[in-house]
Amino acid sequence: MKITIITVTLNSEETIRDTLNSVLSQNHKNIEHIIVDGGSKDKTLDIIKRYPNKNKKIYILPKSGIYSAINFAIKKSSGSFITILNSDDFFHSEKTITNVVKFIKKNKKIKIFFSDVAYFRNVNYYNIKRLFSSKYFKRWQMPFGLMPAHPGSFIHKDIYKKYGAYKEDFAIASDYEFFLKILFIRSINFTNIQQTTVRMRLGGISSKNVWSYIISTKEIITSNRINNIKPQNILISLRFIFKARQLYLFSKTKINKTFKLFKLIFDKDEIKKNSFTIINDTKKIPFRSNFILSAMNLAFLGYFSKKQVSFHKNQYHWLDGIWAKRYIDIKKKPGRELIRKMEIPLYIKKILIIGNASEKSKNYLKKKFNKKILQIKLPYASIKLLKKTVTHLESNALTLITLPTPKQEQLAYHLAKNNDIYKIICIGASLAIASGEEKKVPNFLSNYEFIWRLRTDTFRRIKRLIESLYFYVKGSVVKKMYIKIPFREID
Repeated sequence: MKITIITVTLNSEETIRDTLNSVLSQNHKNIEHIIVDGGSKDKTLDIIKRYPNKNKKIYILPKSGIYSAINFAIKKSSGSFITILNSDDFFHSEKTITNVVKFIKKNKKIKIFFSDVAYFRNVNYYNIKRLFSSKYFKRWQMPFGLMPAHPGSFIHKDIYKKYGAYKEDFAIASDYEFFLKILFIRSINFTNIQQTTVRMRLGGISSKNVWSYIISTKEIITSNRINNIKPQNILISLRFIFKARQLYLFSKTKINKTFKLFKLIFDKDEIKKNSFTIINDTKKIPFRSNFILSAMNLAFLGYFSKKQVSFHKNQYHWLDGIWAKRYIDIKKKPGRELIRKMEIPLYIKKILIIGNASEKSKNYLKKKFNKKILQIKLPYASIKLLKKTVTHLESNALTLITLPTPKQEQLAYHLAKNNDIYKIICIGASLAIASGEEKKVPNFLSNYEFIWRLRTDTFRRIKRLIESLYFYVKGSVVKKMYIKIPFREID
């Protein structure tokens, strides 16, 4: 079964790569992707022209409205079913279209299917702010301005041929007028797929501000009038009260269980330039390539805000703290667990420790990995001096840096610049805990290990904690920088 996906773009350079990668990630391959651009002045056209989809159709219609562009694409479509994927949205997982097609095939007599849409803000993909669930929709609700989720709809092309498409003189609520005709007036059968199919960014044209709400309200009232529906103007104006349940009647954890962020297939390097890649499975550590692996925790985020650590093309992170869980919904993995679960390939013959490590820690590594253990001890000094102290790495070695953040990352960037081959883990104090040199962190403090570590070297650690927290708050609250940076699991 062929599915047609329609995407309308206009100056969408900041978000369109997510949409395109989402389509490319689908494991259902009989997909036609029609993109209609309204005359973008930014890099959108360059991006979609490079989009490596053999089944894409690109049309440029300067000054076209959203619904006129959609209507144009519907006429050009060749799929049995049509869905609209906005240029700042993407599918819930790579199985989305496959799951929808399976459901359609089990319900052959139905030609209209609805599903749920999860809303997020900026690039905080995992933090659902609202769930537009179509399971609550009833046909009788339409005159009151309530409707199923249009971005989560899959509609047979015959419906458009028989009943027409979208009113092109509407700016926002043409989808409401279309559903009013086919669902309320014509009483066409529909069903709910009962799954989330789309992740949608808040701030689109229909949810941008109060003015958008006023415009959509006027268009809904007009839709009722031109379709001879008894006016329900007051209830239409107050429809946000009935939609309030979309803000709290859902389980973020349950929805995220089936969520799989799109693969980076198109423009991978461009996306990774300004994103954090999280490794949640030690088997996915890219030993075959150059890499720098460090903890994503309060210290890293704080010093990132201060610009003492940064993005690196080969940098990866494990989630080591509650601070990053605001941006990516995966389980915390402390550094000691990373060491314990990690398997080092046979072709890596040595482990090089840069920084402090006791004989107990070195013996632990030797026994666990059966590798030759080397060490370069470093003085307590500025990063400038440390860079002069160590420049070259051992061949066929995994390097563990046991310095605190940000020095360990800064030294790792320096070593990456000066070595053709590097495999570096910024392990900090986690090696000492994994080996048993330091006492195990109690379970009730598993999310707050920094408190447990204040027992030793207390003054210095408190100073670093206050400093990290200050820079983190400045970065998250004042600069609001983290909500603009994608956090994603490694493909």
